[in-house]
Amino acid sequence: MRVLLPLIAASVLSTSAWATFPDDVSLTSMGTWRGEPVDNQRAIGDAYGLVVRQLAAGIMNTPTAPAETLGLNGFDVSLTNTWAFLSARGDDMNHPAAWERTHQDEDPTHVMWRPGISLRKGLPLSLEVGANWSWIAFSRQTAIGGFGRWSVFEGWKKAPDVAMQLGYAGYVGNEELELGALDGSLSFGYTFPFGYLVGVNQAAVSPYGGVGFLKANASPRIGKSEQDALGISAVSGMKSKDSFTEGFTQVTTHLGLRIRSGDFTLNTAGTIVPKALPTISMAVGLTY
Repeated sequence: MRVLLPLIAASVLSTSAWATFPDDVSLTSMGTWRGEPVDNQRAIGDAYGLVVRQLAAGIMNTPTAPAETLGLNGFDVSLTNTWAFLSARGDDMNHPAAWERTHQDEDPTHVMWRPGISLRKGLPLSLEVGANWSWIAFSRQTAIGGFGRWSVFEGWKKAPDVAMQLGYAGYVGNEELELGALDGSLSFGYTFPFGYLVGVNQAAVSPYGGVGFLKANASPRIGKSEQDALGISAVSGMKSKDSFTEGFTQVTTHLGLRIRSGDFTLNTAGTIVPKALPTISMAVGLTY
């Protein structure tokens, strides 16, 4: 808690001193490079699209729980850390990376780190709901997400666990970009008890893996004339929206492992989003 509380305080405070060095996404910064105006709208548009896809992949609800739910009376609280590996280095000074274009100082962090907290609660019929909050380190932004899960074959000893998850996460606090991520996943796994007295000491290991999807949904929060000058606009992977654009729906894959001893749990998972980025997540918590 001594680590978490300062992070929470840092994410909600936006003093003038703090505003001088955040690792925020700045769309207006794409109009210049090394102090010179950029007239290549195609390069700006490609950079904007990549940042949107990678940012959505970085804030999505990562599957950091095994392919089972908590049960009717179950509850889980975990401290989480997620690392997303960004395309933050260009080929040379004249060909900057997408994240360099959207950074005020043209020197972005290469790994987006999100420390946070996650809550999950079991419901009847093998259902589960959860929520998470995280700070996007070295910025004034946070990510807030919620999800629901359902375990299809929970309790069948001779069959693997199968869980479906659907959620939405939002990028909160940026003055120039509104962004959200609709995500879903299908996970398969199994729980293996271990220890000197199996069934007594309640220790178990649960490997899991699966596939899913990610739909990015973004809209610039700058004036229409500025959007036209940069050649950017609202984009979405959701076909129900007028801003639907090809390329903003991604397939995801993930692998993970949970180790549980009594009420204590340690989860680690990796997610790959093609054309976006890989992420690594870890969670330490208590499950009741």
